[in-house]
Amino acid sequence: MDYFTKRWRYAARILAAQFRIYEADAGVTAGFRAQQIKAILRLTPLTMLANAFNTCVLLAIYWNTSYFYAVSIWSIFLTLAIFLGTRAWLKQRKLPAPTHVSKGALKRATLHATVLAIIWGMLPILTFNSHPDSANTLLLTTICTGMICAGGFALATVPQAAISYVCVLTLGCEIAIFQDDIARNWNLALLLLLYAFIICFAVIASAKTFGARLMAEATAEHQQQLVSLLLHDFESHASDWLWELNASGFLHAPSKKLLSLLGTRAGGLTHTPFTALFDADYSRIEFIDNNPITQLEQHLLNRTPFRELVIPIQIHGERHWWQLTAKPLLNNKEQFIGWRGVGADVTHKYNAELEMRRLANFDSLTNLANRHYFYMQLEALKKQNQFSCFTLFFLDLDNFKNVNDSLGHGVGDLVLKNIAQRLLKTVRSNDLLARLGGDEFAIISHGEDSATQASVLAQRLLNTFVAPCVIDGKNLQIGCSIGIALAPDHGNDTETLLKNADMALYAAKSAGRNTFRFYEPGMEIVAQQKLHLLNDMRAALEEHAATNKLLNKRFSEDLVWPQTPIVGQFEIFFQPQIKLATQEVIGFEALIRWRHPELGLIPPAQFIPLAEESNLIVPIGTWVLVESCKYAAKWPNNWRVAINLSAVQFREGNVVDIVRWALQISRLAPERLELEITESLLIQDNISAQETLTALRKLGVRIALDDFGTGYSSLAYLRTFPLNKLKIDRSFVSALSKDTGALAIVNAIIQLADALMLDTTAEGIESQVEAEILRSCGCSDAQGFYFGKPLPLQDALSHARQFEQHPKFD
Repeated sequence: MDYFTKRWRYAARILAAQFRIYEADAGVTAGFRAQQIKAILRLTPLTMLANAFNTCVLLAIYWNTSYFYAVSIWSIFLTLAIFLGTRAWLKQRKLPAPTHVSKGALKRATLHATVLAIIWGMLPILTFNSHPDSANTLLLTTICTGMICAGGFALATVPQAAISYVCVLTLGCEIAIFQDDIARNWNLALLLLLYAFIICFAVIASAKTFGARLMAEATAEHQQQLVSLLLHDFESHASDWLWELNASGFLHAPSKKLLSLLGTRAGGLTHTPFTALFDADYSRIEFIDNNPITQLEQHLLNRTPFRELVIPIQIHGERHWWQLTAKPLLNNKEQFIGWRGVGADVTHKYNAELEMRRLANFDSLTNLANRHYFYMQLEALKKQNQFSCFTLFFLDLDNFKNVNDSLGHGVGDLVLKNIAQRLLKTVRSNDLLARLGGDEFAIISHGEDSATQASVLAQRLLNTFVAPCVIDGKNLQIGCSIGIALAPDHGNDTETLLKNADMALYAAKSAGRNTFRFYEPGMEIVAQQKLHLLNDMRAALEEHAATNKLLNKRFSEDLVWPQTPIVGQFEIFFQPQIKLATQEVIGFEALIRWRHPELGLIPPAQFIPLAEESNLIVPIGTWVLVESCKYAAKWPNNWRVAINLSAVQFREGNVVDIVRWALQISRLAPERLELEITESLLIQDNISAQETLTALRKLGVRIALDDFGTGYSSLAYLRTFPLNKLKIDRSFVSALSKDTGALAIVNAIIQLADALMLDTTAEGIESQVEAEILRSCGCSDAQGFYFGKPLPLQDALSHARQFEQHPKFD
């Protein structure tokens, strides 16, 4: 007895597990039960109609038979069941759909299904063998089988009701078959059992699918509630806020934080287009590439997601910058219904970024556009097919060098500021005035498409120099020479136009200064003079190459090194670099000099640009690199050698191989070689320069960015390129003791370098005051005349030893 009881209980548990289509707590399952009952009630009209139709068909079948009265009585019971079911459906329809029901509702549904199955199960028992006619038997069988299938699937969301209905109705049909003649209808009985089994299996599978959907919906709703709580907590504690737009582009249900930021009510915001909230008047400034409001409008129009779009907005008369991120919202039918996103006030951060952009595109001394921005505007005109109907002016101040030499760079800076203000008042609002560097200025004047109009503007520019500059009570008479090139007459590309304007400037200076000249073909005379100097340079290089082969052969045979790195007319000077904190020598910068047999010592500023234009800088630079590495290999191990690399050398594409070769033949440790580059190199070919610098860093050599802060500077370079050091330009160093702005810039550069883990070297230090200021600012290294001039090798080494024995300051 105990065995059969255990087996029965085990089977009951298995059956109950089949009926259990979901696992959840009591509160959730009550809602699930409501969904089960709702699914049955949704099909109630159809099932009741099917029952009524089948009843009418059966009454018609048995109209003239002896079983008509029995079927009529049976139909009364079925009609009563149909009536009760329909009334319950109508009553339930008038009431709000219940969200939670008890277990009793499922039991009542199961009881109703069982009663309906008993009524239908009695029909075959009463009538199955009443008609020997096979057609009537087939019709009766079809109706019963159809009711089994229809009832099973209609009740599938409540598996216990469906299984009870199918089993009871099948049992009635089997009894009828046994009662007729089992031997004759055994195949029919077997098929009926098979159909019933399949229907029960399908009911359980459908019920479990329905239960899984209920569980998934409950999980999704729970997650949505959790997300809503998290979003509410996010808005309550974070500095960002959420925003939504409807399909028409109006704010939908703005958050409290957004309302508090704008200082307005929700009603006013929801009736205003979202894009109308922003500051259209300030959405375009000259150092912002694209109109952010236009970008926002395009995204909203095209329904494309966007990230971190920074847009200006006016709030209580103050300009703020908002950073917006959003994506379009779609409903379950993939229809667009609006936008949802997050916003943040990035005013302080973006203002700082704008200031850095301004510093990168504008001259820090005069606040005019710098060389980089000026050239970029010329390139933009070319790309926009607007390289016509404008005039290019090159201006170079006369006698400015005398002011610098006699009164110092501080006075020279004041003169440049004064001149810049005068020029700004002379040019028109749509003209671009730039300081290219030193005392060189340039103007892009739109609409000056004739020589006459250009002459008028040039004369107005010269008239601004008639009155002397009054600096510290001194009248300083400064003149100006102007070179003019008309586009496209004097050049239909940037390079040609710049070259011709430069030739015109040299012609103006040659004509006696304080005048202007247009470009003319005869100005090639100046180019011919350059050509003579270029030919002399080529001859010097040929002599140098022959001598250098002999020296290299002698180096490899007996390892005897010359006392001075001089070959032919070219010579390498060395300027010491000092660590400010300890005043110890850390190395030298190698600087080439040209001793022309007739012209004497030619300054690098005169022949290096010529060498770069002609690509002769490549063999010159290679020789300087190799020879400097050879001599540096004999120095103390803690000394480095710094060598300048030209952009032309980078364009040749073999810099990495040359540096590797120089290190191999000199046996110099890679970390003792420091290559100095300028930002112009990075601007000209960003991608190629990055690849080359990365390859150089893999060799182990150090990379220094020369003349940092002179107007080209871009934070993007510091982030993108593999640098070790920033070299602070001498123009800032010379202004340290006189200009608080220069001190602030130097401090900013040093702090930026520290943050990026870069060293700093200040160039052009000429006094103890400058050295002390830089050391207090945290500058790591220094070089300049105060510590030592560029000297031949032996003189430079002797000076370095004396310096270490007798430091400049405590």
